[in-house]
Amino acid sequence: CAKDLMLRILAAPYIREGNSIGKVLEFGGPGVQLLNMDERATLTNIAVEGGATTGIIEADQVTIDYLKSQGRWNEEWLETRFFRSDPDAEYAHRFEINLNELTPMVATPGDPRNGVGLHELSNGSGTQIPINIAYGGSCTGGKKTDMDMYAEVLAYALEQGLQVQDDVELYIQFGSQQIKQYAEAQGYLELFERAGAKTINPSCGACINAGPGVSDNADQVTVSAINRNFPGRSGPGQVYLASPIVVAASAVMGYISDPQEFEKLAS
Repeated sequence: CAKDLMLRILAAPYIREGNSIGKVLEFGGPGVQLLNMDERATLTNIAVEGGATTGIIEADQVTIDYLKSQGRWNEEWLETRFFRSDPDAEYAHRFEINLNELTPMVATPGDPRNGVGLHELSNGSGTQIPINIAYGGSCTGGKKTDMDMYAEVLAYALEQGLQVQDDVELYIQFGSQQIKQYAEAQGYLELFERAGAKTINPSCGACINAGPGVSDNADQVTVSAINRNFPGRSGPGQVYLASPIVVAASAVMGYISDPQEFEKLAS
């Protein structure tokens, strides 16, 4: 998941120490080439949370196919608008991450750069972090692929006889009307309702401290798919950042977790 990858990158000492401020993050490699445009957008979107000016990815066949699907492709763009770094380009720093070894990540409250492995949250003590709100939405977590992930987790939960916990509010907010129409066409709206999630029309929402999903007091805990968790960003409560998969799973479990833990409730 691209969100896990970005939380891993932001947690790197080079970025935590502010060395990426004013720079451009370029993402490449065979792993990135396999990502669809929604997941690539997650990478480039969150680049600014590490102080970078922007994030870029070399255009390729995935880009072409996406533009064609949107009715926006022009063959002349291959020569005039497709840019790539020179083979001998020099970089201020390089990160090499084996995606096969990437595990779910969570950024603890206060800064998107506070990334730790999901299973490191309790420091091995087994302590759970109960949540009050699970929020899926904003530009980072409200795309079509994100809807697919919420739906996959919640469908799996329903198969196990599970739903969103009674004392947890799960909000899923669409990034645009087109994405809402996509979710409706896929049958996700009915699925979300059966699982106990509440859907919200497109807007920035809780990411800018507006509307459903905003905490009411400092004691509330939120796990969110948005791109930043600075103090007060989504209300006075504590906000943990995570992928859409972890957000949906946490709503079902009642604490920050992943779908692998569903068996604990189902058994």
